[in-house]
Amino acid sequence: MVESGPASPVVGHLSFSGDFGGREKVAASLFNSMSEISSPCFLYIILEERHGSKRNQNLLNCLEKIDVSPRLLKTGSRFDFNLFRKFAKILRQDGVKVLHCHCYKSLFYVLLMRSLGMIDGIVVYTLHGLVLKDGFFSSVIKTVQDVGLRMCDGVVGCSREILDSNGDGVREERSSVIINAIDNPYPDFDSISARKKSARDELVKRWSLNPEKSIIINVGRLCPQKNFSLYLQLIESISASGNDSDLPVFLLIGNGEMEEELHAEAHERGVADKVFFTGFVSDMETVYLGADLLVQTSFWEGTPMCLLEARSYGLPVVAPAVGGNVDVVNDGIDGFMFPNGDLSGLKDKTLAYIEDSNIRMHHGRLALEDVRERFNTRDWARKHLDFYARLEALSSV
Repeated sequence: MVESGPASPVVGHLSFSGDFGGREKVAASLFNSMSEISSPCFLYIILEERHGSKRNQNLLNCLEKIDVSPRLLKTGSRFDFNLFRKFAKILRQDGVKVLHCHCYKSLFYVLLMRSLGMIDGIVVYTLHGLVLKDGFFSSVIKTVQDVGLRMCDGVVGCSREILDSNGDGVREERSSVIINAIDNPYPDFDSISARKKSARDELVKRWSLNPEKSIIINVGRLCPQKNFSLYLQLIESISASGNDSDLPVFLLIGNGEMEEELHAEAHERGVADKVFFTGFVSDMETVYLGADLLVQTSFWEGTPMCLLEARSYGLPVVAPAVGGNVDVVNDGIDGFMFPNGDLSGLKDKTLAYIEDSNIRMHHGRLALEDVRERFNTRDWARKHLDFYARLEALSSV
């Protein structure tokens, strides 16, 4: 293991961000985790103003809530030459020698800076799970990322699948699978159970929910990758097979470009009165504590933080067997998985939890124990430091 201390290189975690999502959560958490073991590091967030003030404020609020103070820069352009020069100067002044990029744009900036002799150091890129629509700009982004994969010194995949899917551009000896991790907010399941009633009461009050019904949540950016249409199909199918009085409350938590489209689909499927669109929620602790079940419907994932978060609060999950999900959930032991896009499988697993509170509690307890054992942030940070040291050794040969 790499021991932290004065000899450890200064690490800079970099991300261009217009809103707060899984990538930002990972970068901020990794920065905090390294800081806690006294490894010198900085977090650089380049605020992309073109995403709008509302989404920008979500980002700033969430960073403040999780007690992260990044070095914040701003830009209104896709490429900003003034930012380029200013950023290179800051990295030099801070003495950063490991430049850990968490998005394709930060990778592009850093590699260009290094090629022009403006900075030096090892460049590392984390593949979080870039999913793009077809189109010209998507092709440009993918090309930039593919070139960056070949030019950087090391690549971290948050799942084995994401590394394998980019195999043409990733050198095996300079890559590593490091699955995401999370801080456990409570010491044990009993501590969580003691908070559940008050959290549930808060959710009922906040969104005027029926206090007698189970609460099912789906969390994420309202974008095509998350396949929220399948969630609406699930609600439609469960609604058709039971009385309204027996139905759970379904929440869809998040914001994004598909919000209007999903509202329209909910009306078309006749479930607009059965699913509550909450919009962006910063207080996710209350949501995880107050809910009975997390359902995820994504077409594809890296290692989704929402699964780790839910399980760290003892909340059981039903998730598709895609990407890093299979690294997180032990199917049938502390959660349920279903084939990608399979409504029947999703419905069967969801109903199994709805109809049996004992299995929900049993799986929730085991999920919490699994997260504590396999996904703790201290080991996660040290795995990254080990990887940096390996890359340094390779670069000096």
